[in-house]
Amino acid sequence: MNDPQKSWKRLVDAARKAPAAPDESAPYGFSTRVAALAFAAQPPPQSAFARYSLRAVFVALALAAIAVGVNYRAIVGAFDDEPLPVANDDPIAEVVDMGS
Repeated sequence: MNDPQKSWKRLVDAARKAPAAPDESAPYGFSTRVAALAFAAQPPPQSAFARYSLRAVFVALALAAIAVGVNYRAIVGAFDDEPLPVANDDPIAEVVDMGS
């Protein structure tokens, strides 16, 4: 059986005798050129879904603001301290009363 210390010593001796690796760093100015090319590139075109979804958000916000504006009196009335009227047990009668 081989002695592990002997194998390790042979490996270390071989590593010490190996030639040094050449300098493989990037050339001067390489990172600056890469950064300049990255910022000069045109942004990718947006998909139709991305364009229309942002517009849909603004339309939804506008509709929500209009809904709050139209129902402002009812919203404020809901927070008044006045007691609520006695609820009618007949929902059909309530709908007919709302129409008149």
